Amino acid sequence: MAATKAAFTTDSEMNSKESFRTPSHDGIQTGTTEKTSTASGLKYWAQRLAVETGGIERVTDEDRAENTSKVWNACTFWMSANMAVATLNVGTVGGSMGLSFWDCFAIIMVVNLASCLLPAWTATFGLTGLRMTTFSRYSFGYWGNLLVVIFSMVSTTGWNAVNSISGASVLYALSDGKCPQWAGVIIICTTVWIICSLGITWIHRLDAFLWIPPFIVWCVAAGTGAKHFDGNAIKSPTGANGAAAAFSFIAVIFSFAVSWINCAADYNVKMPVNTPRWKIFVATYIGICVPTVLVQTLGAALYSGTEVNPAWKAAYLDAGVGGPLKMALLPAGGFGKFLMVLAGLSSIPNNIPNNYSFAMHAQNFGPWALRVPRIAFVTFGFVAAVVVGCCAATFFSDTLSTFLSIIGYWTIIHLVVIAEEHIIFRRSRWQNYDWDAWASWELLPFGWGAIGAFLFGFLGAALGMKTAWYTAPIAGLIGKKGGNVGHELTALFCGVAFPVFRYAEKRWTGK
Repeated sequence: MAATKAAFTTDSEMNSKESFRTPSHDGIQTGTTEKTSTASGLKYWAQRLAVETGGIERVTDEDRAENTSKVWNACTFWMSANMAVATLNVGTVGGSMGLSFWDCFAIIMVVNLASCLLPAWTATFGLTGLRMTTFSRYSFGYWGNLLVVIFSMVSTTGWNAVNSISGASVLYALSDGKCPQWAGVIIICTTVWIICSLGITWIHRLDAFLWIPPFIVWCVAAGTGAKHFDGNAIKSPTGANGAAAAFSFIAVIFSFAVSWINCAADYNVKMPVNTPRWKIFVATYIGICVPTVLVQTLGAALYSGTEVNPAWKAAYLDAGVGGPLKMALLPAGGFGKFLMVLAGLSSIPNNIPNNYSFAMHAQNFGPWALRVPRIAFVTFGFVAAVVVGCCAATFFSDTLSTFLSIIGYWTIIHLVVIAEEHIIFRRSRWQNYDWDAWASWELLPFGWGAIGAFLFGFLGAALGMKTAWYTAPIAGLIGKKGGNVGHELTALFCGVAFPVFRYAEKRWTGK
């Protein structure tokens, strides 16, 4: 344990211990004092400005006495994140798959009401004081958790790109192509980087209000564009082909909702330790489910307008979801253009969870990663999102549906392993976790059980997935084009495999 503690010594602690000699104006050796004074000054101003300086270290009961989060933060944070143009974009996918508006609405409503329960549940894990990727060490093991780290970083980078492109398409449509999508991606990602650099206190302060402007946009767009919406514009296919389209859209809606599982706990680690879990659960559920259902439904309605109005169709083909949104807001005149700007910028709070949690994921690579300042990983995530976003914008339609599906497979594995570890092996008792062991590979399992379940889970995905570039054997049996049943098979294969492998790991290793 001494070696472990030494590995976790922070840079500021090492600076105070190192002795070095530099000349001073009075001939006295004062290098160490000056360096310590500078570090103390920076820490002082960071505390005064509520700038976050820590990393994934467990937030103790004593730490929560300062800059404590409130329960309502769990609601407004997620309302801001989901009251976004990317949510609108996801709602259009069903129509592009050939489903009628009413079929899309039924899927959006039913799937979100059920699937939003999952990130709301994992959001309560923040009361442990650990971020979600760090908490995963208790089920995936210290080294097996590297799978969680890598896939979570890929997931957040992908979502950064998808969300940024959605917002950039609105700015592109507003400017009649004068603001290229790559420029919109840079504008959105840069603003997100600034906010995430400040840390969780500023994030909660801003997100208390950032959901309001896009909410106004969607209300106005629904009113001014309503006469162009047509619930009968698209006739859903019947039989096996209809089932295939429905399964594929269900996979997209489900993936969007559960994508927050990997980071939902991160924003509750500063809640007072005596906060009832049910309050966090309810606040998070409302914050995710309500805006998601409303905005995705509007997206499905906007797409129906493209099927009956040639001008809307041309706008959609040129600028994506930003095209029909612009057409819907045309009757509002100059105010409508202002609302378009707000719609494009709604991607900023939508991306905050991704860029912020990217840094938290990265610090789980090992003791060396803890010594890297959080802002360095935030910056790396920002650069990755800009590069991926600018490249993916060219093939956005296929990128969106394919990415949402694949990330959903990984998220299912993450959820199943955590849930079964908690329910089966920890007997749903939080006292069965050793919270002091979160950073100790000697006390945590290696992760063989989770690694085995991970492989079996992706085997299920490989048999049932349906993407733009690959149709799995079982998926291909549903209709002419195939239907996505990868999530169901992933959960089945992983759910059966993990208890077997985890029991064997405990039997052989004792951990």
